[in-house]
Amino acid sequence: MYTAGVAAPRAGRAGSRCLGVAHQHHSDLSRYAGQRIAVVEAGQSALESAALLHEAGAHIEVLVREQGVRWGSVRRLGRPWLQRLAQPASPLGTGWTLGAVCRAPGWVRLLPAAARLLLFRRALGPWGGWWLRDRVEDVVPVRTSCRVTRAEASGSTARVELTGPGGSESLAVDHVLAATGYRLDIDALCFLAPALRRGIVRVPGSKTPHLTRTFQTSVPGLYLAGSLAAPVFGPMMRFVAGTEYAVARVACDAARWVVAPRAWTGLCGMGGSRAAGGWPA
Repeated sequence: MYTAGVAAPRAGRAGSRCLGVAHQHHSDLSRYAGQRIAVVEAGQSALESAALLHEAGAHIEVLVREQGVRWGSVRRLGRPWLQRLAQPASPLGTGWTLGAVCRAPGWVRLLPAAARLLLFRRALGPWGGWWLRDRVEDVVPVRTSCRVTRAEASGSTARVELTGPGGSESLAVDHVLAATGYRLDIDALCFLAPALRRGIVRVPGSKTPHLTRTFQTSVPGLYLAGSLAAPVFGPMMRFVAGTEYAVARVACDAARWVVAPRAWTGLCGMGGSRAAGGWPA
């Protein structure tokens, strides 16, 4: 079994020097003390990186395409029943859409591929955790309603071209931290042999694998969970909240290769038989 891997998309153009970086490439932020850093976007990774960089002594400006930063709220227990009816709670937040996809990932898998991909892209937008808000809001400068159109090296600095309601302008910084999200791509799993990756059937319109109800790919015995399963089973698979659903089904199906059929049937409460060579029929 393997866990999911993702590929970070490129954001605009960059020069040959490593002035533009992706947020997952750095863990020790003390080296950026005193430096000017533009953090692109307003998801959890961007906002948390901005807070940590600010606390490490860097001069930060967060660049956000939207009109404002969205923050999560503390989960309230014992809400009035009308509120619970209007906005059901789920591990990912409140609302009927999130409640439905979190309660029934198996039903999400039965939707047409185009509908699942639309749900994956739009069910959750960029937002920050409620516990992070006090470390960012009115602490770190945030510029909203602006879009990065170009980024390139200019001497020892990076020059970022922006467009917004007031027109275009240029911002000079020492580094650009791109926290712009990921494009899911099965080919980013470089530890899988190229021939094996080519044998995996993809979800139409994407580079993610088509999965059975037990998270098995078209390659017998190869299971994929995590973010790569989200276009099939819904956005909950991107988070820890989705592990219980995924692990239970992967474990029951994979048990066929390591235990006797009778023991496996008792463990999972479902029947099954092995085809010749040990793979499922």
